[in-house]
Amino acid sequence: MTSNQTCFRALDKPRKILIENARIILGSKGIIQEKSILVSDRKIVAIGDKTAIKRSQGSWELDLDASNCLVMPGFINNHSHIAMALLRGMAEDLPLFNWLRDKVWPIEAKLKPWQIEIGAALGATEALLSGTTTINSNYIYDSTGSEASALNAIGLRGVISHGIFDWTGEKGLKATEDLAAHFHGKDEGRIRIATSPHAPYSCSPELLKNIEALRRKLNEKYGKDYPILNTLHVAESNAEAEEIRSRYNVDTKRGVVSYLYSLGVLNSDTICAHSIHLTEDDYFAFRESRASIASCPISNLKVGVGVADLPRAISEGIVVSLGTDGPASNNTVDMFETTKMASLLAKGLKGDTTQLSSKESIMLATAGGAKSLHQEAQIGSIFEGARADIVLLDLSSISAMPFYDAFNYIAYSARSRDVQDVLVDGRILVRDGAVQTINLQNLRENISSAVSEIASDLSK
Repeated sequence: MTSNQTCFRALDKPRKILIENARIILGSKGIIQEKSILVSDRKIVAIGDKTAIKRSQGSWELDLDASNCLVMPGFINNHSHIAMALLRGMAEDLPLFNWLRDKVWPIEAKLKPWQIEIGAALGATEALLSGTTTINSNYIYDSTGSEASALNAIGLRGVISHGIFDWTGEKGLKATEDLAAHFHGKDEGRIRIATSPHAPYSCSPELLKNIEALRRKLNEKYGKDYPILNTLHVAESNAEAEEIRSRYNVDTKRGVVSYLYSLGVLNSDTICAHSIHLTEDDYFAFRESRASIASCPISNLKVGVGVADLPRAISEGIVVSLGTDGPASNNTVDMFETTKMASLLAKGLKGDTTQLSSKESIMLATAGGAKSLHQEAQIGSIFEGARADIVLLDLSSISAMPFYDAFNYIAYSARSRDVQDVLVDGRILVRDGAVQTINLQNLRENISSAVSEIASDLSK
């Protein structure tokens, strides 16, 4: 099997939709009750009374009943490898470097582009069903099948990158150029690309500088309307600084982030995934460079690398966001879980229940991601003029009873099963709990074929 196009259903054009009489709206300026939202031309054009909206904006094509719903901005998963949904459960209960070198990298070396696209379709479907509307995902690009092609087809908003390592070198740089040429700015900026050195322990100082130079060159060519950012794994393991020092004969005593800053590759366009093991100099480097953090608390716990001190990072003025990491190390892309875990870990780490409140953790998972991606003027909040990336949660769900507070409910009680409808860029991608842009039966068949081929290839 080499083709999976039958999995994807054609994307509808963005429509004029009224989200009618929402019980609760989580707006950018606080809670709004019993109001409607008009979506038109991919954007939120009005929030208010239905009759007033009709008088000022005219009619619409479709109604979504939100009379017993909480309406919130879609989650922004700011670090993942979404195609790794295909590898979920293949390698478990291993230390990080053993997990990577002994299990994951050998499997990935044999993956075919169509399998990567199918894995991304699987991960994207799960993401939509759990209320995520934007994913920053890094994996392997090929023009015949990739995360970018899958997210473009299914309708999610994505920032996609091709991971570059010492051993991929020029080939990785070329793949990034091809990815930018084919996908950056696609569908009015819904799909964007980033550069992505895998990590400072798998990329030499020279390669890190070359990737940053490529990013700047690509921005000159493609980045006028939609800037090209840079994302990489940073300070994930407590052994990382020594690994870098030993491999490249460089000074990392001041910390991994400081090392990147000294190379001139850390700036406000840099998204540092994980960022757990930080020194005082690292915090200084973050402040000076204005780089941001994408924290992945569940994955970090699962591979036993530690807990990021998010309250400290926030207090330092660092932009912090949340991600699930890949489905092979999490093992979900469910941002409800991640948002709750981030809050609980902060409380446990500090022994202080006031740390990272429900509202603060939700802001990291929405507005924080938007700010990190330099898209806060378009996504991450519900306001007039924002892109229509919207999630409706069913408040008749058992987990919503009794209902006292919107932030407490989302952060601590809500589950992916409570997601009723999801809009991205004015398109309804989930309706009454069903993804509209995927044929699930065909997806299941393609996943089965991919898994069989992977098993066969690994046995050779």
